[in-house]
Amino acid sequence: MFLVIFLTFIVVYLFYQFYWKRRCFPPGPLPLPLIGNLYLMNNDVKPGYALWSNLSKIYGPVYTFWMAHMPMIVITDWKLLKQHVIKDGNTFAGRPSFPISVEIRKGSYRVVESFGDRWVQQRRFALHILRDFGLGKNLMEEKIIGEMISMRDQIRARKNEPIDMMYLFDTAVGSIINVFLFGYRYDETNIEEFQILKERMTKHFKIAAEPIGGIIGMYPWAGKLPFLKKHKQVIVDNWGGLMKMFRKQAEEKMRTIDYDNDEYSDYVEAFLKERKKHEHEPNFGGFEMEQLDSVCFDLWVAGMETTSNTLYWAFLYVMLNPEVREKIYEELDREIGSDRIITTSDKSNLNYINATINESQRMANLLPMNVIHQSTSDTTINGYFIPKGTGIIPQISAVLYDEQIFPNASKFNPDRFLENGQLLKIEELCPFSIGKRQCLGEGLARMELFIFFANLFNQFDISLDSSNPNPSTQKEYGVTVKAPNFKTIMKSRH
Repeated sequence: MFLVIFLTFIVVYLFYQFYWKRRCFPPGPLPLPLIGNLYLMNNDVKPGYALWSNLSKIYGPVYTFWMAHMPMIVITDWKLLKQHVIKDGNTFAGRPSFPISVEIRKGSYRVVESFGDRWVQQRRFALHILRDFGLGKNLMEEKIIGEMISMRDQIRARKNEPIDMMYLFDTAVGSIINVFLFGYRYDETNIEEFQILKERMTKHFKIAAEPIGGIIGMYPWAGKLPFLKKHKQVIVDNWGGLMKMFRKQAEEKMRTIDYDNDEYSDYVEAFLKERKKHEHEPNFGGFEMEQLDSVCFDLWVAGMETTSNTLYWAFLYVMLNPEVREKIYEELDREIGSDRIITTSDKSNLNYINATINESQRMANLLPMNVIHQSTSDTTINGYFIPKGTGIIPQISAVLYDEQIFPNASKFNPDRFLENGQLLKIEELCPFSIGKRQCLGEGLARMELFIFFANLFNQFDISLDSSNPNPSTQKEYGVTVKAPNFKTIMKSRH
């Protein structure tokens, strides 16, 4: 009798897993119990682009990928992305709540992972502070230029020695976002703090991109199992360490803040003053200290990781394409012609440099899997009914490598963004994501990319170190992909 009941249970369970739960969703690869399709994220498809493109060839531009027990609807076609995620943005402005995030953060905080009223409130507040702090004004540009000048002086002090620019990009871009968040930059007095932050971020994102990270993310209880325990501990320790560092900065500011003065010098101070206004409301009206910790994480990561990586990729691609390098210097000599500092006012005259930055963002394609959205109401995509609360992956990495949109997509070619010398606006170039969830720091990132890239090439004759004249472009796997380390020779041009 027991055996009959057990076998019946197994049959019903497998029927549910392999058919019943999938019947109403778009087709996709067969999910396994508990882990779903995470088993497909293996070494054969790293850093990840091949997985999504291969599945698209099999199942079409809309298919279901099971993240453990959660169905994710993957969209790889630009026309469908534009029709739904952009034009019907509110329907796709949600975020799924991942169990590990709720467990570690003790709630759905942050800007990136929050949803509903909290997300609207916190995004609006962050954009307001960004604008007030200098985006669109000269204040932020001056700070970026200051970091560029500091970098230039450090390079000059090396006297033509081979330099790995990754560290300089990290510290410069990290200083800019740190000034915005906490009001101070990194120098020799506090560089150790930056190094700890960077190390924790790197570990955090490396594990998060692995299938094992996905399993722990969906089933935090699995972290108690012997073979998963150490992996979960790394996630918990890294997150806890980052939150501790951010909270320490906030508490130090709380001891000196003048709440009677409405002005503020950085984001944390602005947040604390706004929090004071709401302190008599339940949960401080969305301005809890836990929210501040999490937003600092979001903004620090978004403000440092992607911009620094893009600059590093841009240098690598230009170094491996001598004809591109030559055109950059021709434009700089023609339009600038001296060692003066290039500002955003020069941007409209440097079309080839802008095209090179665009192509670097496209080729770098930093997110093999885009950040997951969630449907906020019932909807239909490509004829498939998608119920409210379903995960949506707008797979922009597939768009950036789409041969129909970008012919010969694997070739680095800035000229694809030019027509008769004028910069083309190609809407399919969407490295900052799309829709209502588009990166709120896009304006800052674009300013940084232009000022650092244009000035460094104008100041220096840049070439590859002869010890490694042909560095690899193989992407290192992670939530954001990294370029293998390489060194350049930086000789002053003027």
